[in-house]
Amino acid sequence: MKTVLFLCTGNTCRSPMAQVMLQQMLADQGIGEDEVKVTSAGLYASNGETASPQAVQVMGKRGISLASHRSRRLTPKMINEAVLILGMTDEHKQAVMMLDAASSDKVFSLGEYVSKPGENTWRQVPDPFGQSVDVYEQTAKALETMLAQVVHKLKEERTVETE
Repeated sequence: MKTVLFLCTGNTCRSPMAQVMLQQMLADQGIGEDEVKVTSAGLYASNGETASPQAVQVMGKRGISLASHRSRRLTPKMINEAVLILGMTDEHKQAVMMLDAASSDKVFSLGEYVSKPGENTWRQVPDPFGQSVDVYEQTAKALETMLAQVVHKLKEERTVETE
């Protein structure tokens, strides 16, 4: 089983939204948690916080629940267990590499991971914390676009591994 870890600052907005959206997208493709486990954490998260109300609302419109989400602070164990770590910004990526230099081959900003070589289109996922539902909706739409590419890459890896 592979573990994909999404990382943001507080683990109440972007990374939990990305987590539940990717879980749903993978399930829609017949890829279950026994194959790919998707988790999230925050660099400066307070353990046990709920997802922001705006994130809950925006995900709810998509039929995805964040009701059971509780924030988690990033730990060395999480870094070690993940085969792929996707930060919402380059700063998140750099922070992981400062904590564990050996992780450099598996940590990316989400935008970097889904961009073609030399392309710089989706480098950062802006933090919607404290902003309107409309801003959260824009974040969700950007995440959907990028996560579709993550699903594509994971399916490609899955095909290679089964050959």
